[in-house]
Amino acid sequence: MTLISILDAATTVTRSPFFNPMAFGVDDNSTICALSTPPGSGGIAVIRVSGPAAFRCTRSLCPFLPANPESHRVYFGTARELRGADAIDDVLVACFATGRSFTGEETAEINCHGSPVLTASLLKELVEAGCRPARPGEFTFRAFMNGRIDLVQAEGVLSLIESQSKSAARAALRQLKGRLSAELSKIEDGLVWILAQLEASIDFSTEGIEVMSSEAVCDRIQDVITSCDRLLDSYRQGRLFAEGLRIALVGRPNVGKSSLLNALVQEDRAIVTAIPGTTRDLVEGRIMVQGIPVTVVDTAGLRETGDEVERIGIERARQALEKADLVFHVIESSRVLLDEEKADIAALVALPGNDGADRHCILINKIDAADGDAVAARLRELAAVGVTKQTAKIFEVSARTRHGLEELEELLATKVRADVSEMSEVVMQTRHFEGLQKIHSCAARALALITKDESAEFIAFELQDAIRAIHELLGKEFNEQVIDRIFKEFCIGK
Repeated sequence: MTLISILDAATTVTRSPFFNPMAFGVDDNSTICALSTPPGSGGIAVIRVSGPAAFRCTRSLCPFLPANPESHRVYFGTARELRGADAIDDVLVACFATGRSFTGEETAEINCHGSPVLTASLLKELVEAGCRPARPGEFTFRAFMNGRIDLVQAEGVLSLIESQSKSAARAALRQLKGRLSAELSKIEDGLVWILAQLEASIDFSTEGIEVMSSEAVCDRIQDVITSCDRLLDSYRQGRLFAEGLRIALVGRPNVGKSSLLNALVQEDRAIVTAIPGTTRDLVEGRIMVQGIPVTVVDTAGLRETGDEVERIGIERARQALEKADLVFHVIESSRVLLDEEKADIAALVALPGNDGADRHCILINKIDAADGDAVAARLRELAAVGVTKQTAKIFEVSARTRHGLEELEELLATKVRADVSEMSEVVMQTRHFEGLQKIHSCAARALALITKDESAEFIAFELQDAIRAIHELLGKEFNEQVIDRIFKEFCIGK
């Protein structure tokens, strides 16, 4: 692919019908309708109508609308049945002209009282007037196909709808407004500029003319790599925004994990008995810390067992341990640690990086029922395998008296504050992370080729791959599988 063909794709793909919309189940000439507010009873409901006949179909049951309604104006009147002209409800209808709506199409939004009976009646009349029910995400899909938003912004719509915290909502809104798209476009501009210099160098190579020095090209590629690094580094933060922090309570049976879960979330989420193995499946509770949701997972006690149900619970406990952002390994203050228990703790704490001491905490529980000698004995047992308060986070706690829980809560707040900072943009979707990794790899290979004084054609090939990856992120190039994967997660009406 030449530089000219790449630039042509960048300016035409999002505007041309190269993608067959029928693969998404969409007839571009149809007018669609759907309830855009959540189903069920409420004060107000909104029905959205979009397509070339949106005004005509809406006017069929809202005869008070003028023949040519003014864009961005709201009209009040009574909606009536097409046959019999019986009144359905008093409604407000907001009209948006072609090119001035979210979808880019002629759009009407009917605001009615939030009764399921009324919304069902209005939707039935709209279908009889010539509309068809919208499919999940179809309004946003049309906005994308009509060039109103790019694919990254479309995913921002879904992230905003699904946001579980104020931080997640702010990050999703920035994505919807195009902040992440702008960063990707800057990277694209840098790559296209470098590729243009290489193309010119290739064209003038026979004349011995150097269009730009290798040092200058290396500097520009390094700028691209630095931008990719910054966005890739934000993925951990973005995932925290989107999913929150996840904590797994693990340990031997009957060490008080369920009691700690109940104490942390201040709610009786888990059954607590003196019988070992009471917890057979994962039990979750949720709290909010610094505006970020924190999910605490109680797991089955880790031990060898012949009970098939308990064995499955233990396997799920190990899976929860692997997926958790923090692991609270609970031990009992008055009970001697088993050799395998000490080995497990030592091995986990010794793991490198975020998988080691930064991720695993040891909780010496039930200190209200033990004397100081017992706690000291547990600390000596841990120290014997290299786990001390200098090498790991060790807390002395009591679920019954809540002793030490304030320290745990402060640990969570510190971790959230460390991971969550106000940034102009963060990467929250795995698709974006994987795309940026590819762009980074291509740019790094191009830089290595330049330093080895390799042929400009090989360097251009890597840069073309990087530009193609950006086009796929923004939706300038895409395939049916990507579109289906993204928009099938949307609800009907968005």
